[in-house]
Amino acid sequence: MCRLSLLLTVLLLNPTGAAAQSADSAQSERSGSDTSLVAQFAESPVVFADDTLFIIYSPLGEFVPSERAAQITQRLRDLARNKRQLDSLRLVENEGVTDAVLDTLRVFSVTGHDASVLGLPRDSVAREYRQIVIEALRERRYELSFKALLTGLGISAGLLAVLLGLFWLMRRFFPWLYAKVDGWEGTLFRTIRFRSYEIIDAPTVTAIHLAALKGVRLLLSLFFVYVFLTIAFSLFPLTREWNLEPVFRGLLLTLLATVVTFGLWRFGAGFFERLSLKISEWKGTVIRGVRVRNFEVFSEERIVGLLQGATTLLRYAAGLILVYFYLTIILNFFEFSKTWARTLLGYVMDPVLEVLGSFIAFLPDLFFIVVIVAVTRFLLRVIRGFFEEISRGRLTFIGFHKDWAIPTYQIVRFLTIAFAAIIIFPYLPGSESPAFQGVSVFLGILFSLGSSSAIANMVAGVVITYMRPFQIGDRVKIADTVGDVVERNLLVTRVRTVKNVDVTIPNAMVLGSHIINYSSSAGAKGLILDTTVTIGYDVPWRTVHELLSQAALDTQDILPEPPPFVLQKSLDDFSVAYELNAYTTAASRMTGIYSDLHQHIQDRFNQAGVEIMSPTFAAVRDGNQVAIPQEYLPSSYSAPPFGVSLVENLLGVKAQGKRPAADKE
Repeated sequence: MCRLSLLLTVLLLNPTGAAAQSADSAQSERSGSDTSLVAQFAESPVVFADDTLFIIYSPLGEFVPSERAAQITQRLRDLARNKRQLDSLRLVENEGVTDAVLDTLRVFSVTGHDASVLGLPRDSVAREYRQIVIEALRERRYELSFKALLTGLGISAGLLAVLLGLFWLMRRFFPWLYAKVDGWEGTLFRTIRFRSYEIIDAPTVTAIHLAALKGVRLLLSLFFVYVFLTIAFSLFPLTREWNLEPVFRGLLLTLLATVVTFGLWRFGAGFFERLSLKISEWKGTVIRGVRVRNFEVFSEERIVGLLQGATTLLRYAAGLILVYFYLTIILNFFEFSKTWARTLLGYVMDPVLEVLGSFIAFLPDLFFIVVIVAVTRFLLRVIRGFFEEISRGRLTFIGFHKDWAIPTYQIVRFLTIAFAAIIIFPYLPGSESPAFQGVSVFLGILFSLGSSSAIANMVAGVVITYMRPFQIGDRVKIADTVGDVVERNLLVTRVRTVKNVDVTIPNAMVLGSHIINYSSSAGAKGLILDTTVTIGYDVPWRTVHELLSQAALDTQDILPEPPPFVLQKSLDDFSVAYELNAYTTAASRMTGIYSDLHQHIQDRFNQAGVEIMSPTFAAVRDGNQVAIPQEYLPSSYSAPPFGVSLVENLLGVKAQGKRPAADKE
C-alpha cells in the first residue's frame, strides 16, 4: 500500500496531467475502448510480495482487470527468481496501450482508461508503474538472496537467545515465588468461612493461588514462543507467504483452552469431592430428618444419599458440558473447522434456545404487569411524598399554595393509575372483549380532547430537542421576544429579556415561529453587530470609514480580528447611509455593546468635527451654530452672521444716513 500511496501522490502532483487527460481519453475512444463495458468490471490491485503496487482499472482484450492483475503478479514472481537485468525494462507504445517489455516478455500494460481514471497521460502512468515494478523486483531479489537469508538466520538466533534467557529467568523467579506463596499459608491465605461453616480451608486457598501462578507461567511461556515463531517466520519470504500466524494463534489458543479446561476440571472434581464430604459431615447438624408429627418422611441418611447422588449427577453433567464447550471452542480457533464448531454448538444451543423461548413466551404478560405495577407504586410513593412536603409547608413554590397540594396529588394519582391501567389492559385475560375495548376507546377520546394543546406542546418540545435551534444560555429572538434562554422543558421555553423579564413561550409557538440565535456562531465565527449613520455629502467617505472603524475598535468586546468594516448602503437625497459592521463573541451583551458603540461613534465624529445627520436633519442654515458640542469647538470659533445686505448695495447705490441695526450685526 505504501507504493500505491506514493504513486497516487506523484500522479496527483503532476502538473501536466490535467492538460493531457482529454487527449488520452479521446485516443482511448478512438482505439475502440467502450466505457460502458469497462464500468461492468471491478478494479483489481496488483499485489506482489504482500504489497499493493498499483491498480488495474479496465479490461484488455479478453482479459478482465482481475485476470490482468493475476498475470502481472505471476510474471513478477518469475522475474524475481531469474537474473534478467531490470534496467532493460522498456516501454513500447502501441495503439491505445503502453506495454512494459523486458527482452521479449511483456510484464504489464497501461491502457488509456487506466490513465484516464488517474487523470494523467498514459506514458506518465507507465513510467511511474515501471519504476515501482523495478523497485519491487530489486527488493524481492534481495529478500531471496543468500545475504538476506543469513541476516534472517542471525536475527532468529538472537531471538532464540532472548527466548532462552526469558525461560531461564522464569525458571529462577517462579520457584522463588512458589516458596513465598507457601509461606503465606495461614497469614495472607486463611480459611474461608460463612458464619461458623468452613467453605475452603487455608491449604486449598494456597493451592488455588499456586495453580494460578503455574497457569500464568505457562501462559507467559506460550506467549513468548508464539511471539518468537511469528517474528522468526516473518523474516523469510517463503515462510511469510505460508501465513502461519493464524495457525500459531490457533495452536496457542488451543493450548490455553486446554490448560483452562484442565484446571476447571480439576477444580470441579475437588469441589464436588469436598462438597460430598461436607454433606456427610452435615448429617445430624445442618441436615436433619423431615418429620410430620411422629412420622418420619425423610431420614437423615436418605437426605444425605439424595444430596450426594445429586452432587454426583451435577459433577458428570458439568464434566460433559465442559468437554462439549471445549471441543466447540478449539474448533472455532481454526478457519477450516469454524463451520463444524457452529454446527456442534447448534446441536445443543438450538434445542435449548427453543425450549427457553417457549417457556419465556408464557411469562412476558405477567412479567410486564408486575413491572408496571411496581413502577406505578414507586412513582405514586414519590409523588405522594412530594405533595406531602408541599402540604406541610416544607417545600414551597411561588404561586403554588399548600392547600392545592392534596387535590393536585389526587388528580396526578388518578392520571397515573389510569395511564398504568391503559397500558395493562391489553395484557389482562379477556382484554379482547368489547367491554375492555370500549373502555379503552372512551378513555382515549377523553385524553385526546382534554389534552390536545398539551400534546401539541410536547410534540413540539421533542421536535425542538432534536432540531437543537438553541441551548440554555443562548441569546435568541423568538417571534418578538429577545433574551437569553433560561429553561427549556417538554411544554414551554422560558426566555429572560434584557429587562430581566421572564417570558414563557409554549413550545408549539416556538416551533411555529422563526428563531434567531445570536450565540450559535458567536464563539467560533463571531457575531456581526451593525448600526447605520447618515453623513452629509460634504464629508469624504474615507474619513467616515476611518472614524467608524476607530469607534468600533474603541468599544469593549468588539474584536480587532476580523477587523470592522463599513458598507455604504445608499446615497440618499441629502446624506449618505453608512453601515458599520463589527465582530463580537459576547452575544449576551448585545444591548450594552450597541450603547457603548454609539457613544464612541459620537465621540469620534465630534472630535473630528463631522456632523451626524442621522436619521434626518432640517434647519434654515446660513450661519447657524454648527451642530457639535461646545467642548469640541475651537476656542476661536464664532458663528458667522446671516448674509443680509441693503437693497441699495445690491443695486450699487451708496447708502446714506444711518445703517439698519441688522446690517450692523
